[in-house]
Amino acid sequence: MRLLVEDSWINDCAIDHSLSDIEDCAIAIDATYWLIQLLDDEGAEEPLLPALGGLANIETQIGLQLQHFEDNKIIPLFVFDGQALVGQDEVALKRSTATHKATDEAWTLYAKGLPVEAVDTFRPSNGACNVRNLYPALQRHLKARDLHFLVAPYNACAQLAYFEMVDSDQCAGVMGPQELLAYPIRDSVIRKINWERQRISAVSKNQLKRSLGGVSEAMFVDALLMAGTSFLEPFPPFSDATTYPRGSETRICDAVNILRTSDKSVANACAAFSDHLQSQDAEWLSKYRMARMAVHHFIHITEDGEVRVNEYDKLTQDNHQYLGLQLPAELFHYLNTGLIGPRNLSCITHGQFMIQPTLDSMITDEYKKLVTEEIVPIREQTLGLIIPRVHRGIGHKAVTMRAWFDPKFTHNINHSNLSPPPSQKVGTWDVKEKDLRAHFPPEYNGPIFLEITSLLNDEFAAKTIAKTKNITGIDSTDMVISVTIWRFLHLRGYINDQHRVTEWGRALALALFAIRDSNGDQPSPKSEEAILLAFELIRHGLLGGKPRTSAVGYPRKGTDEEKASLALVSECASLLRLSHQEYGYTGPLNRGLLAFRALSSTVRQADRDLIEAILASMFMYGQSKRDRSDQVEISTTLPFSDEPDISLGIAVRTFFDDDEGAKPSKEQRLASIEEFVPVYAPFAQDLAQDFRTVAAFIGAINTGIQSLEEIKVDKTAWSRAQAYMDARPL
Repeated sequence: MRLLVEDSWINDCAIDHSLSDIEDCAIAIDATYWLIQLLDDEGAEEPLLPALGGLANIETQIGLQLQHFEDNKIIPLFVFDGQALVGQDEVALKRSTATHKATDEAWTLYAKGLPVEAVDTFRPSNGACNVRNLYPALQRHLKARDLHFLVAPYNACAQLAYFEMVDSDQCAGVMGPQELLAYPIRDSVIRKINWERQRISAVSKNQLKRSLGGVSEAMFVDALLMAGTSFLEPFPPFSDATTYPRGSETRICDAVNILRTSDKSVANACAAFSDHLQSQDAEWLSKYRMARMAVHHFIHITEDGEVRVNEYDKLTQDNHQYLGLQLPAELFHYLNTGLIGPRNLSCITHGQFMIQPTLDSMITDEYKKLVTEEIVPIREQTLGLIIPRVHRGIGHKAVTMRAWFDPKFTHNINHSNLSPPPSQKVGTWDVKEKDLRAHFPPEYNGPIFLEITSLLNDEFAAKTIAKTKNITGIDSTDMVISVTIWRFLHLRGYINDQHRVTEWGRALALALFAIRDSNGDQPSPKSEEAILLAFELIRHGLLGGKPRTSAVGYPRKGTDEEKASLALVSECASLLRLSHQEYGYTGPLNRGLLAFRALSSTVRQADRDLIEAILASMFMYGQSKRDRSDQVEISTTLPFSDEPDISLGIAVRTFFDDDEGAKPSKEQRLASIEEFVPVYAPFAQDLAQDFRTVAAFIGAINTGIQSLEEIKVDKTAWSRAQAYMDARPL
């Protein structure tokens, strides 16, 4: 598996069973593990995932796989990972950094004109991608099929182990990674389901212990931890190829042998290999001890819905070091139901925000400034909305930001001294649905479009201001979404304290009007969300007017102005989606656009975290009804839940780099697209229409930008970009 530390010896011990053995049963499944298997599947495999930053066919493949469950009368209960465990961010950082060597080599091969070799080199680097980015897509499909799911307080393995321990009626079996064997499960773990062969493979924990010479439960768990998990790096000597040439293939066997010669003590084993530990990871034994305690005192949700710690009565006083700080159960409920994601909670629990590596692995001054300076105020507002509602002691704990590209960089996020506090700003919004509908009918909808354009009506804007501090009644799905967006736009400066649009807000509104005009007044939520993201990037100085002539994959042909315009157009196109068939991407690559994606993804993630903080605070203050079933709908409708790949941006840059402007006629250009598709975008469904969408997108943003008067932006760059597309009509 690409993202899991998997031992080949354990895999070889798996036994096949008939699929009919679990017919009419519910199976609890580790969602992360299942998604990784999906990416490994021949039909859904996407070797260029680390080069694109997303998947072209993942939605189709998820639907097909879920249909297999239904056809075979098996009910899947997916359990998603929640907050990171202590050590998990550091392990993810090391593994992502390691994959950069492979991706750098792949990009070098691609630059040398060796695309086949480059693809083969990209293939094992999919671990650089965060599978959690696929959670919203899977949760949408589950909700559409009326399938229940859970988000665990921490890792899904702990929740699956609890189901096994209590012989839960919710499931007849569990499916997950080898890491699950470290928890007190009764025996078997399903490893894989082969729909075509109608077989399932499973490993027996008891059989594994017997095959290892009758090891005890404690020794088996220690060996698994020494072999490496998602929250603990492998025992450092295993990286010595001269001593352990098999690498990660059979670490558990090696770990058992080491423990046998060390009086079954991990501490003794560390003492015996002290030279390795000192040279590679002097703190490994301490990390192991915290991992061991985290596994033993795993946190789960009981059958009654309570968040519990296993063997709570035996917790040590320093449990915050291996479990993290304790958050209110209410927040776990919002996490569990899919209303919010785990990033904000992990940040508070562990007092740390880790900036993980980008896919392109290019460290530019522009990127460093963005993550260490530009988005810090957004993160301060995010924490400032949630932390006041948790235990007072947590509010006095510093939250430290760290960055993958500089081990020495640290920054304490100031969330307690914001003036005015973000809660004061969001607390001015109390919108009644009857007031909204008195001015705007249901068909005048959003998200984003309704919220910003409605405030152009002064009479309605005046009604949105809270008359009292005790705000209640934000209950319907639409109103929860709208109030969250209004508050976000206020905090981000598109709306002022009087609830009127600012100059940026007016420009955004004009751009949204323009995109709707181009669509025949039909809403296009993803395009409108992309416009909001584009404005966020413009405000951070990341989009427009700054040609990245040194970037790999910069346009080759035309004048300097035409190159700069095409670069801007293709960057905008990378914020949109290419309409693609249910096959993996086949076509050219562009590392420069992937580097731009690192910037857009950073801004998207920071804005999404702020949106979720606004949403969580709304419920924590009792402003919205808590007992509801629309959490997934709310979460996935709000902006920035999904991350598009850059394939449309690549198609735009590749095609128009050879286009000669006004010389070809419209008919000739359409004919050129038909010739272009089989060679450069063979599975594109309607590339000409996608290009028209990009042209309308550029025109809409330009409309908004040209309206700015007091704010200084490079208007010329945007007018040239629109002129560039106007000269190439479709």
